[in-house]
Amino acid sequence: MSATEALRWGILGTGRITGRIARAPVDPRRHVIAAVASRDAERARDHAQRHGIERWHGSYDDLLADPAVDVVYVALPNHLHAPWAIRAIEAGKHVLVEKPIALTVADVDAIATAAARHGRVVAEGFMYLHHPQTRSVLEAIASGRLGSIRLIRGSFSFTLTHPNDPRLDPEMGGGSLWDLGGYPVSFARRALGLDPDEVLAMQVADDGVDMAFVGQLRFPGDRLLVIDTSFRAPDRELLEVVGSEGVLTVDPAFLAPADRPTSYTIVGRDGQRSSVAIAAADAYRAEMDDLAAAIEDGGSVSWSIADSRATVAALEALHLAAASIRGIRPLGAQDRSGPDRVAPPPARARGQSAMNR
Repeated sequence: MSATEALRWGILGTGRITGRIARAPVDPRRHVIAAVASRDAERARDHAQRHGIERWHGSYDDLLADPAVDVVYVALPNHLHAPWAIRAIEAGKHVLVEKPIALTVADVDAIATAAARHGRVVAEGFMYLHHPQTRSVLEAIASGRLGSIRLIRGSFSFTLTHPNDPRLDPEMGGGSLWDLGGYPVSFARRALGLDPDEVLAMQVADDGVDMAFVGQLRFPGDRLLVIDTSFRAPDRELLEVVGSEGVLTVDPAFLAPADRPTSYTIVGRDGQRSSVAIAAADAYRAEMDDLAAAIEDGGSVSWSIADSRATVAALEALHLAAASIRGIRPLGAQDRSGPDRVAPPPARARGQSAMNR
């Protein structure tokens, strides 16, 4: 692809998320949604007609074999991200993989190996990282305006009402952690420039998937991240960054509206409050432009596979930590009656797991 040619996109899957890419207000001189594929030919055709896509395929392999497709957007259930990303790479396509890029570090490594072998560009679809709001927040943190970062809190929830949603299937990589937890984890890693070295987690599970999840991550320098995700709570996208000199708050933090300006606030130690206004932008267009620039220039995307690997490592550790908790002992009044009844904490609390990458 040259800088004068539009990047031709093929979409694997017809789920709700694919509409956000299909509807992104992209420059037709740079991006064209050329084809869509489903395992159901009629569904693929209906999706193509609904979004004005010229070509459709009744199988994923047919789309990968389509010479009119330069880049594949993998928007399938979580457990299919890695295998179809690799197959797309092997078919000679560049790839944008919906988050999470994979469910294990080993699968991320397999994607990276395939991309290097075939000389293809691969990016994970954390679109919020490309929005000017996120970029501005990261710049404010890097400037030292908040002082030394002590704590980051990230909350992401919504009420999941679709009974057959893949996010409710443990065999498909379901659960609120894998669906939503990557947002605050990826943000904290980018903001701190560090990887966590220890996690603690607890979940409320139903039929094998976490419907609500709370995790704590310790980063070098005793910096902490606290996340909570849920499929059983009202819509929330809150991000709070607590520093020695101020507190920054973003709401909404991860799904900034494309059609109106946003803002975030900073409150200093002296109580002075300031608001930072952000112009409207479409995060999906921004992530598409980022991938196109890497392809055109032979460079790298803003969020590398190495970044994705570290985020998956943290999510995998959180998932395993929550699953390891057994025999939680309820506390009665006698347990809380005085300091003489408080036993010293164990060296490592249950559910706590050292990072293993």
